[in-house]
Amino acid sequence: MTRKPQPHFHPPAPGATAEDGGCTFAVESRRATRIWVCLFDENDLETRRVELTHRIGMLWFVWVENVKAGQRYGFRVQAEKGHSGVHPHAGIGKLLVDPYARHLDRVLNWSIALHQSGNESEDTAAFIPKALVPGPDDFDWEGTRKPRINALKRVIYELHVKGFTQLHPEVPAHLRGKYLGLCEPAVIQYLKSLRITTVQLMPCMSFMTEPRLQDQGLSNYWGYNPYQFFTPDWRYAVEDPVREFRMMVRALHKAGIEVILDVVYNHTAEGADTDGVISFRGLDDALYYRRDSNGHLLNYSGCGNSLKIEEPAVLRLVMDSLRYWYEDMQLDGFRFDLAASLTREKPLHDNVFCDGQSKFLSAIAQDPTLQHALLIAEPWDIGPDGYQLGSFPPNWLETNDRFRDAVRAFWRGDPVGVAELATRLMGSRDVFRKDLRPMTASINPVTYHDGFTLEDLVSYRRRHNEANGEEGRDGHAHNLSTNHGEEGPADDPDILARRLQHKRNLIGTLLLSRGTPHFVAGDERSRTQHGNNNAYCQDTPLSWLDWSPLDDHKQQFFSFFKRALNLRYRFGSINMLNLEDEAYFSHSGSHQHHWLDDNGKTMSAGRWRDPDLHFIALLLMDAGNYKPDSHRWMVLLNGSQEPVDFHWPSLPELEAPTPDPERGGGRPGPDWYCLISSIDKPCQPDEFSGTTRVPPFSLSLWHSGPVNDNLPES
Repeated sequence: MTRKPQPHFHPPAPGATAEDGGCTFAVESRRATRIWVCLFDENDLETRRVELTHRIGMLWFVWVENVKAGQRYGFRVQAEKGHSGVHPHAGIGKLLVDPYARHLDRVLNWSIALHQSGNESEDTAAFIPKALVPGPDDFDWEGTRKPRINALKRVIYELHVKGFTQLHPEVPAHLRGKYLGLCEPAVIQYLKSLRITTVQLMPCMSFMTEPRLQDQGLSNYWGYNPYQFFTPDWRYAVEDPVREFRMMVRALHKAGIEVILDVVYNHTAEGADTDGVISFRGLDDALYYRRDSNGHLLNYSGCGNSLKIEEPAVLRLVMDSLRYWYEDMQLDGFRFDLAASLTREKPLHDNVFCDGQSKFLSAIAQDPTLQHALLIAEPWDIGPDGYQLGSFPPNWLETNDRFRDAVRAFWRGDPVGVAELATRLMGSRDVFRKDLRPMTASINPVTYHDGFTLEDLVSYRRRHNEANGEEGRDGHAHNLSTNHGEEGPADDPDILARRLQHKRNLIGTLLLSRGTPHFVAGDERSRTQHGNNNAYCQDTPLSWLDWSPLDDHKQQFFSFFKRALNLRYRFGSINMLNLEDEAYFSHSGSHQHHWLDDNGKTMSAGRWRDPDLHFIALLLMDAGNYKPDSHRWMVLLNGSQEPVDFHWPSLPELEAPTPDPERGGGRPGPDWYCLISSIDKPCQPDEFSGTTRVPPFSLSLWHSGPVNDNLPES
């Protein structure tokens, strides 16, 4: 016997819930006067229209008999003419995507029929993806659990689902560029060989290409333009995006690799006032979007609109979305695009300012489901007071552009001195308070998806974005890049050698620094975008990872990259330092660090402040006396155009019991061995004078005493 749900008992969950021979449809709107759910057949023809006759607060709902899992549907809304909050052209002709849909039937492509200024009676159903009523969740996770990654050893690798495998020769053709392509053994083995612990996926929520790009024959490749917050995008699927996304996560988890998703909750694809009606705008524009006192949309993202996340219904939507991806899709965490926008809720003079105690941050903090999720903030947006680096709660990680700029400037030879570099290398403790934040709080990138690739950073002085259709004006102009004498591709061996060394310096510094290292997929293979530093609209080989065999210079860098990551995997990183002025590990004094000048002496205050000083050494060692099994490390950083004669320190703590008989006599203290260097043949310390000539623009890591050099390559 079919039991019709009784609306007087409790309100249903938003979205579509199939049960008892029918389905309950529910959606939220404060300002609508009537709402209908429209059912469609497999030929995309509307077969039935049922009004949502029950309402509790803003939640409208109705139970419809004989609706089964897989039924296609959408919503239509009517409001009084000129009613505040619902656009006058968002009438019942506009079919709307359910904000809580779990499945959609296709990609959304822009049509002028979706435009707000179009005829409100014009039916847009032919252009809108239909939601599918979800059925029972029967996906088999095969007992796979989320990996438990030591935060001190986490290595984040940012990749694009399509771009990573689109050209991969060992991925079957029909799986290239798809979620399932990342499940292939060759792909998994490659990630494992790099010692990657965490894959950061660029946006995968359903998104739309902007009208301007579509008119120019371009597309939104990156995906930072969502119109729905629950559904994986169809572009990367073969038959079923939800199932295949889960298969991808399951495969990566089986390999011990975390999966985090770049999520965009700061704006939607409905864009500015002159753009489309797809979902939220038709349901209740004033509920979902920020507007000033004149009715104009506030735009803190640069994409036309800003979501009003402090509104309870909107906050609930975002939190339900996060819980869905974390629990049902088994993600390990999230990187929040323009996260400062999510903390805005203090209105002042037609602006809304950031609040460190915002409803969004509070909701995340108290949510028991998300308490173990990895949370990464891009801590800024384009609005007033939008730069919020260091302002997020202690358990959050934050993308640190100050690290990126300091490392780029130092190795380009800019007069930045060594104090800024040293501060960034030790975890940016001027930004992330050492009494509250872990040493991993700083996400350290040298490159990110939005900017030059590593290869282009050392090959181009200026951006070359003409292909984007904005006359080269888009993208960031402050790149701190150099071309080493020739713009773009070069054949000169000296230029190629300098570029190789420059890349090694950048990556070596990144891996030696405190914080959480972040890499962009393909940088290890010297991927180029030919000077385009904003390839968001380039769904072409320009953006895809090239898997063809590496030439000699690329292979040299690839080997360096793998060796550096293997060293970090084997010995850990300076994240594990327990310093006297940090009680983070609840005990102090187990390690010492000393900043040294070229004479092997402790840096003086005057030299710290010298902007023209480009050499510094970092000595790391255990506290107390020398022990045969202790590790002693020295990092030499020379960012100048001239070689530096470094005098190795002679410290009692470093004195070995006896000199090394194989090297003969020499000065007191241990022998130093170079484990990694940005130049091909680093000099060993002169055993009589105790000095090393450090070449220009070079980085090297030394260990006191021999280390087995048979480091694993995979």
